[in-house]
Amino acid sequence: MEFEEIILNYKHKIASKYLPVRSDQICKRVFEMDKYYVSTKIDGNICFINKGVDEVSIVSHNNNSFKRPDLEKKCLEILKDKTGLFIGEIYLHDDNKRTRSYDLKREISDESSDIRIALFDVLKFNNIDFKENEWSKKKKILEENFKSDGKIYYLSEFELSSRKEIEEYFIKNIIDSSQEGLVVRGENGPIFKIKEYHSFGMVVLGYVNGYSNDFSLLKEILVGVMTEEKYFLCTGIIANGFDVELRKNLSKDFEKIKIELDSLIVSNSKLPFTMIEPKYVVEIESTDIINSTSKGFINRPLIEFNKKYTFQKNSNSISLTTPVFIKFRQDKNVNYNDIGLNQITRVIEIPSESDDSLNQSQPEILNKAVYTKIMKGCTNVKKFFVWHTKSINEMYPKYVYYKIDYSPTRKDKMKRDIKISSSKKQILDIYNSEIDTDIKSGWNLSS
Repeated sequence: MEFEEIILNYKHKIASKYLPVRSDQICKRVFEMDKYYVSTKIDGNICFINKGVDEVSIVSHNNNSFKRPDLEKKCLEILKDKTGLFIGEIYLHDDNKRTRSYDLKREISDESSDIRIALFDVLKFNNIDFKENEWSKKKKILEENFKSDGKIYYLSEFELSSRKEIEEYFIKNIIDSSQEGLVVRGENGPIFKIKEYHSFGMVVLGYVNGYSNDFSLLKEILVGVMTEEKYFLCTGIIANGFDVELRKNLSKDFEKIKIELDSLIVSNSKLPFTMIEPKYVVEIESTDIINSTSKGFINRPLIEFNKKYTFQKNSNSISLTTPVFIKFRQDKNVNYNDIGLNQITRVIEIPSESDDSLNQSQPEILNKAVYTKIMKGCTNVKKFFVWHTKSINEMYPKYVYYKIDYSPTRKDKMKRDIKISSSKKQILDIYNSEIDTDIKSGWNLSS
């Protein structure tokens, strides 16, 4: 397996397996075991030290160098003629401040900054490969070759014997000292990532019905934060935290304030969101928050509100881990102070667009047709669209067909039909077939 593939797989298959646990659920969610190995969680970037016989590289999971000659030199001094592939967290060290990943990015190019690496795993040592569950062997290698302090060090663990002890330690040493969290490892079991849960105020932008296949019940909501006046960045999709009665009532309430969006945003259940006026502020809790995956920075729609929504671009955003709806916040309003982007950036950096080598192209409309017909003195409208989303995000389809059927004299004035496909030919065939079937005599094509 190539080196690039090895480190990318580690990021996804190993690091992503850490089970997130809220600090108030340690005794419920952490499995009961005879012994726990606990270490402090550091908020930096995962890094890989690839040590050859007489050379070393320190890279990200995308094989991009961190360009820190001081750390490379230190690694050569420590390991000398030994070889191996080590994994750690690279971060900006400050005795008086909690580690933050965005601090690392800001300071990494400054040679005078105190950048350190805390090592916590080994994939290979002196041409011997190690499996995921061979922790006792890997721990011995780290202990014997790296001190527990310095620029490059082994992130040492300590033993606890119960979940209650973990909880007490978290309160005393993590919350009180404003640290990032704890990593808790069983001898051969899962690894838990324990953090204080995050709470955010966000605005509801859209919704999807279909909970338990009942389309009178709300299934998911689309939430976002304000970047500036009238502009909203989508930040997550929330499916949990609603009881059945609330799902029923919200579906009715949201139906009354639905509005148009000139694009399409798809839910986790692959259904398009019905957009609503930005009126409802909600409190959302999440066990973790990330800004990137192996495919690059997380992109979500940035939209403008002016009686209806207008898609602006796909912008760098975040993803929430196990997000839950807590309650509506009647004490908060839709303004930057209450639901602004700054509440996100206090926790995690949202990279600038110039940093994103995978920045997504604008969607392209492939076909569009608008037909009108006068009936009972009123103008009826049917709009047909097909567009290429140009999405690199798996939550979006590649091609979309969308129909709007508006009749002012009908009880349900607005009807929609949406179909998606990964094939351009198929979506264009759907578009042409739908028009041929639906448009009869009396309908006029508008210019």
